[in-house]
Amino acid sequence: MDVEALYTNIPHADGVQAVRNSIPDDATAQLVAELCEFILTHNYFRFGDNIYLQTSGTAMGTRMAPQYANIFMADLEQRFLSSRPLTPLLYLRYIDDIFIIWTHGKETLEEFHHDFNSFHPTINLSMDQSTREVHFLDTTIQISDGHINTTLYRKPTDRYTYLHASSFHPGHTTRSIVYSQALRYNRICSNPSDRDLHLQDLQQAFCKLRYPHEEVRRQIDRARRVPRSLLLRDKPKKETNRTPLAITYSPQLRKRLCK
Repeated sequence: MDVEALYTNIPHADGVQAVRNSIPDDATAQLVAELCEFILTHNYFRFGDNIYLQTSGTAMGTRMAPQYANIFMADLEQRFLSSRPLTPLLYLRYIDDIFIIWTHGKETLEEFHHDFNSFHPTINLSMDQSTREVHFLDTTIQISDGHINTTLYRKPTDRYTYLHASSFHPGHTTRSIVYSQALRYNRICSNPSDRDLHLQDLQQAFCKLRYPHEEVRRQIDRARRVPRSLLLRDKPKKETNRTPLAITYSPQLRKRLCK
């Protein structure tokens, strides 16, 4: 399921209340709610010669939007799911994209979807259902012989628009782009043969972007050697107290001759 235009359909009162509900300490909850309300009610922008104030929802570009939308949906889904006599076997969500495994039949699934759509006046969810396969984010989930398999999903508009090799970036950046993308393919594809077919397409895409052929092959082979079981483990995020220093010069940048 996909929440249609989530960011712009969150009423201020409901979103701020969800923020309050998510913080156990009353004083902290009140402070954070007031800060959110200030941002939401001061979102001015100019279009042509006119100045506008967004009166509902949150701007797509503001830094608080993903966390704010996530908190709102978490609060909404918890209240909805707790009210249901039948719930999904598995319920996963990434901001506005929802994946569920439903084991109670098609009719009850459609009822579940209808009631979820009716639970909040501004939140609408589209649904794509199948007994064989569905797409979720960049993954296609398939059922075959009683097993769940996963493979890469690319939208029809995907044109492999990665950083071009001629861009003025240090070499480790372009190398890491190839490696990280190949690592993503290795993580997503449950079948090694299927993974290798997708990796061939990826290799050709980077070569078209003028990446050195041998370096592309080396980084893809390096990613392929990483055990998939290791990639699927949950890794806790490392905390650091380092203060970043941004400067305009780096000795790692490639030299470019000026004419």
